[in-house]
Amino acid sequence: MGLVAEAAVLLAVLSYLVTVTLGLLSQRGHRVRRAWHSRLFVLTFALTALAAALSLPAQWMRGLLLALALVPLSLLPFLGVPVARRPRRHALMGLSAAPPYLAALVLWAAR
Repeated sequence: MGLVAEAAVLLAVLSYLVTVTLGLLSQRGHRVRRAWHSRLFVLTFALTALAAALSLPAQWMRGLLLALALVPLSLLPFLGVPVARRPRRHALMGLSAAPPYLAALVLWAAR
């Protein structure tokens, strides 16, 4: 299960980075379909939840950090909408998950 947890952590972090990148590109005027950003957000949330669950028994600190990243992500659809009127709030809510992801990535690299 250790290798699966390691891969899940890396996939969750990479998915978060791509989601943020797509969101920032769309806010900068690039033609990115909102459906892609929304689908990738759901994938990021699912991968993060999976990585947190798989990490908790052996790597409890990493699992806790990933669970902490889920808090702003779970609030984002409710507090970060409507994006067109409040893009700054949406971006700040999404980026508030970055520190736990970064710390989990550091713990993943230090394994």
